[in-house]
Amino acid sequence: MGRKCGSMPVKIDEFEVKGYRVHRGRYTLACLALVITFGLLWVLLVWRKDIKMWMFYKECSLEHATKILVKDSFGIFYEEDVYEERYGSILQPKTRCFVNKKVKYVWNIQTLQFIRLKFYDENAECQSFHEHAGGLGQQEVNERQQKYGSNFIQIAVLPVYRLILKEISNPFYLFQFYTIVVFMAQYYFDYSCVVIATTTIAVGTSVYETKKQMSVLKKKVQVASGSVTVVRGGHLVPGDILCINPLDDKVPFHCDAVLIEGTCSVDESMLTGESYPITKIPVPKDDVLFDFEVHKRHILLNGTQLLQGRPQGNNTFLKAVIIRTGFMTSKGKLIRAILFPKPINFRFYVDLVKVAGLFLIAGLGGMIYSMYTWTINGGTIKQIILHSLDILTYIIPPTLPAALTATTAFAQRRLLTKKIFCLNAKHISLCGGVDIACFDKTGTLTETDIDLAGAIPIQKAEFQKPVLQLSKLPDIHPLLQVTTTCHTLIKVNDQLNGYSIDRKMFDATTWNFANGPPGVNSDYGVETPFLVSSPLSNRKQVEYGILKRFPFESSIKRMTVIAQRKGNEHYNVYMKGAPEIIAKLCDPVTVPSNYYEVLKHYTAQGYRVIALAAKTMNPQITWTRIQKMTRNEVEANLELTGLLVMRNQLKKETIPAIRILKEAHIRTVMVTGDNLETAVTVAKDCQMIDKAQRVIQVEVTIIPASNHGVQHLQVLYNDSLIKFTNGKMRKTQDIHNGDYCFSMDGTSFELLRIHDPELLDKCIHRCKVFARMAPEYKQHLIEALQKMGHQVAMVGDGCNDCGALRTADAGISLSMADASVAAPFTSQETNISCVVPLISEGRTTLDSAFGTFLFAIAICFIGYVGTLMLYSISTIPSDFQYLILTWSITIIPFFIMGNTDPHIYLHPRRPLRHLLAFLPLFSFFTFLIWQTTIMLIAWFYCRAQPWFEPFVFEAGKSPPNACYEETAIFHLICIGSIVAAVVFSPSEPYNRNFSNKIFMAWLFQAIVVTLCTMFITNEGFVNWCNFKPPPHPEYTVVILALGVFGGLFCFCWEKYLIRGWMYHWAWPRINRVRRPRHLYQKIEKELKSKPDWPKINDKDFNDLEQKSSQVGNFSPNVPITCGSLPNEDQIVSLNSGDYPNLDSQNEVTLFKTFHGSQRGDYTGNGTELDTDNHENIPLTESTANVEDTPSIRHLDPTTDEESEYDLIPPTLSLPAEFFIEQSSPVQSFIHQSNSSC
Repeated sequence: MGRKCGSMPVKIDEFEVKGYRVHRGRYTLACLALVITFGLLWVLLVWRKDIKMWMFYKECSLEHATKILVKDSFGIFYEEDVYEERYGSILQPKTRCFVNKKVKYVWNIQTLQFIRLKFYDENAECQSFHEHAGGLGQQEVNERQQKYGSNFIQIAVLPVYRLILKEISNPFYLFQFYTIVVFMAQYYFDYSCVVIATTTIAVGTSVYETKKQMSVLKKKVQVASGSVTVVRGGHLVPGDILCINPLDDKVPFHCDAVLIEGTCSVDESMLTGESYPITKIPVPKDDVLFDFEVHKRHILLNGTQLLQGRPQGNNTFLKAVIIRTGFMTSKGKLIRAILFPKPINFRFYVDLVKVAGLFLIAGLGGMIYSMYTWTINGGTIKQIILHSLDILTYIIPPTLPAALTATTAFAQRRLLTKKIFCLNAKHISLCGGVDIACFDKTGTLTETDIDLAGAIPIQKAEFQKPVLQLSKLPDIHPLLQVTTTCHTLIKVNDQLNGYSIDRKMFDATTWNFANGPPGVNSDYGVETPFLVSSPLSNRKQVEYGILKRFPFESSIKRMTVIAQRKGNEHYNVYMKGAPEIIAKLCDPVTVPSNYYEVLKHYTAQGYRVIALAAKTMNPQITWTRIQKMTRNEVEANLELTGLLVMRNQLKKETIPAIRILKEAHIRTVMVTGDNLETAVTVAKDCQMIDKAQRVIQVEVTIIPASNHGVQHLQVLYNDSLIKFTNGKMRKTQDIHNGDYCFSMDGTSFELLRIHDPELLDKCIHRCKVFARMAPEYKQHLIEALQKMGHQVAMVGDGCNDCGALRTADAGISLSMADASVAAPFTSQETNISCVVPLISEGRTTLDSAFGTFLFAIAICFIGYVGTLMLYSISTIPSDFQYLILTWSITIIPFFIMGNTDPHIYLHPRRPLRHLLAFLPLFSFFTFLIWQTTIMLIAWFYCRAQPWFEPFVFEAGKSPPNACYEETAIFHLICIGSIVAAVVFSPSEPYNRNFSNKIFMAWLFQAIVVTLCTMFITNEGFVNWCNFKPPPHPEYTVVILALGVFGGLFCFCWEKYLIRGWMYHWAWPRINRVRRPRHLYQKIEKELKSKPDWPKINDKDFNDLEQKSSQVGNFSPNVPITCGSLPNEDQIVSLNSGDYPNLDSQNEVTLFKTFHGSQRGDYTGNGTELDTDNHENIPLTESTANVEDTPSIRHLDPTTDEESEYDLIPPTLSLPAEFFIEQSSPVQSFIHQSNSSC
């Protein structure tokens, strides 16, 4: 494709490119067009790069292009220059390349296309990093610095003049410039100066804020490349060997590097949001292809800090190979996301431009009428031209962009008082349309820390008596040995740091932890990075040396350590991780027969279960041999030693926030990396899922091709038919009453996304729990919901959520780390109580924006109609009349209308979001009709007076002679402007009435000024304003009464008819019968028409070979990975798909403890293990009390049925204030300062 001239765009990564080269003829004609249009055409070319390229250049093949037109996935065009660089010696040919969004693309002579510059570590084997320990030569350094660039994250801060030019290229500012020129030509010098001053302030403020933000970002991210040491010395380039002194305090990393010697613990909180130290180990010396995401445990990331390091052997330094520098690093990727964010697709601003265009077209009619009237009345050529151009200045308010900016600024200030920081003010309005709120679980809905409920030892393949306190176990107990050694804890400044699970587990043992001595420990004969010892007591102290750690990996869901007891000759292997994974690695004879039933019992109650295993290695195996063993060899044939049962408490703010959102008809969804059953239970505990609502698990698998059929997608809908009623169980009613929701894991989600997007849309439309979701899956979910027509809020703690937070319409980070800059909003309060006020502020801002816009165009068209009436007799308002109207009446509401506090209730209906919708247009045009009618009545009433004197026109005179008609019309324009501000000011149900004190003060002032202009008859004042007062004050009173009556009528019309009856009663009923506009509305209509879907516990088969043309090529063995999830959630996995085939008919498990309360903090029944209730472990058999006659179906490997446990659901344990009935149909969410919530 690269060789064809004028061919279709070539796709590179996620965007399209076209090649162009200079065409002299087009270039000459384009320059001539710029001269003819006095440079105004350049404004269009600034906004439309594709038109600019077409005018100045000729399309050609990429091979010969000197300019590249890039169109990204958002439809935004970029113009890039093609240049040449030489990589290597002088004999090497130069390489053509261009840079887009800080990423370099180079020309590939084989494919004749531009490709992204490959990373240094791309397609490299792990062992290759160990092959060049001596560093690079100077020639290699120069070549790589030319190829990859300097190790700088350079952020260019544009000079002030360019920022000003960019700002004033906005069409509204250009229109304002047009207004100033026209007014100056008509000698409206005073009013023109006012417009110039306001425009200068608005542009200056915007430029100052932009430059300030860019300067702060530049200062924060730009670092010197010479601040670290490399083997050869000098600047950093990929392939260099980085030497790190572990004795230095908090050594920062300014590049991405692969660790090859030594181990260390790093602080990644400022980059990923992960609050615990991360252990890094050397990359193995094998021929496995290096993968950046898979091998992150070996990578020192740019933007992180060294907490603790341990060099290899007697070395002084840790060593790492630099693989990425500058914008190619992880931090560089984050900065690129800030510099080039996803464009805000806000319909309001799109409609704003469309409305402006339509009104300009309407203004052409006014121009024609103006030319006609001034011509027939004998106006001069200058008057005819200027007044015809002047009529367009009434159509669009030039200060509207600044007014809308002020509205969001007020909201931003109010959010700051609620400890919510906004990085992009435009997203505030998007929050007003949110109809789905997605939440991460751990650290968001629940506490970050986790509590240890107890442990259940396993001996001889049988569950033993539960242990409430690990410290009571003997020192030789295998379960105690695992909990004291198998963790990733480190000690920094005498402070124990690590994952919450590891800390809770180790603290429960009451053992001591210490860093090992440098070099070889004489007590063990090998290096001992970490030591753990039993507490000092009467018994002999026991010490273990932790010799080697295999860190937790999300892909294998386990971690392992090799340890040795002091004085022993043999070594021990200890492992912990996901129960189903550990069971498969252990000797089958050590796994209890009812193992999976017990696991399901706990996970179904929201508990997090960790399996523990251990083994003793043969004493003849030496440490040298162990070091050469692979991880799989070390972890083979372990013995299952027990289960740890953990509980994760809900935050106290979670339930009230979820209840308010549900009452406001905002759908709540959980998106977590945790286990599916645990997530469903937590969703029920926090009332995200109603207790009576059926939860159907969607399981998707690929059935490979065989002799019985082609490869196909199998979709299974599993539902548990058992629920509690008064302590007993009964079979629930038919699922197809519509009261159900879906749950699914990340693997099923990704399979549907790739192979059956249509079915995926149906599933996520009803799905409330997404579990085992990798970071990229979360982002895909947000995009899928947006594609369906939803406006989505995403709340996460910043770790693993950056992509989803950045993609969502309202991304809220609960972390203050650098990673939070990916989200538009950051809450200092680390709980979801921030969601409700943020959505409320969004609705207030959106409603205020509508009010500001309607007020702006209302006063413009009132002036437009009034001026056209005056043009019929060839007169115009004076300069001082414009000053009074602008400064005393119209300009202040522009900037203060948004200073309204949000309402105390979150209304179930979202505010209007489209300017071109029926209700806003109907409201505006009817208001204009009533005001025009009032002015026409006053016009003819004035002319009907016996003392009326017709206007005498004098060509060329400025200001014109005063007349009665112009005086009356001006007074009614003032009254109409006040009425417009009152009618369109934000009010209930999204704003608090009378909360805008500045607006109330302005209203009083505007009424006083209007009355003064109407009733002051002082000759100097009258001449200054160019008024002609009537001889009888009764006439003025009639004009005032006429204006007041029209205002009252317009207020009642807007308040009670449009915002009352039409908006709250008629319009919802019209929406029910009209055709659905959004995809989610169409899906809902389709599901209601198919009451037999889904088919419970039945299988849907989709032939993938028939769908391959739609979804593209795929491998029969589709790789589904969970990505990198450095989160403690991942180790407690229990996937129902991993259950064995269990025959549970007439066999149920009696378990009286570990009952979680509905609140989720587990402070109700069963906070601790009751040893008296575990005398019968291993679990005994019993018969459940089942009400319905149909027998309970067997559990099979693909079902998600609950076991029939004889459990009584605990009572709801919520504070009493949460259950106070409200007189309003929605829940109050204020009283944050007074409530204990």
